[in-house]
Amino acid sequence: MTEETYKEILKKLDEAGVNYEKLEHEHVHSSEDAAKVRGTSLEEAAKALVLQSKSGKIFLCVVSGHRKLDLRKIKKIIGEKNCSLAHPDVVFEATGCKVGTVPPWGNLFDIPIYADEELFTREHVVFSAGTHHNSIRMLAEDWERLVGAERADIGKSL
Repeated sequence: MTEETYKEILKKLDEAGVNYEKLEHEHVHSSEDAAKVRGTSLEEAAKALVLQSKSGKIFLCVVSGHRKLDLRKIKKIIGEKNCSLAHPDVVFEATGCKVGTVPPWGNLFDIPIYADEELFTREHVVFSAGTHHNSIRMLAEDWERLVGAERADIGKSL
C-alpha cells in the first residue's frame, strides 16, 4: 500500500495545483541520512510520528528533523496522561505504511495531525511519501493547508 499512498499524495498535490518536487533516493534509516541523500536541510524535514494513547486514540505528530517530540506537551494537548510511539504493527494497521515511510498526511488515514510550530519557520518542508525511496519537497504553507494540521508547540531541541 505504500506505493498507493505515494500516488495518492501526488494526486492530491496535482489536484490542488501546488508546486512540489519529487525526490527519489536510496533507503536510509535516519533524518540526518535522509537530508543528505535528498540534498535538503535537516531543518526542512517533516518527521511524521504515529502515537497511540493508553485509551487507544491514534494520532500523528510532525516535528522538524532537527528536533524531537516532547511527549509531555502532546499529552497536555490531547488531554491524556499516557501516550507513546505506536507499535510498528499499529502504525501499519492505521496507515498501511511502515515506520519511517509514514507521510505527514494524517487526513489520508483519517488520523488527527499535530504539527510543531517550529516547522513553519522555514519556507519548505520535505517528507517521506509512503515509501523508503520517495520524498516530496513543497511549501510549508501549502502542506499545512492541504493536510489540515493543527499547529501546536510539541517539539523540543535534540
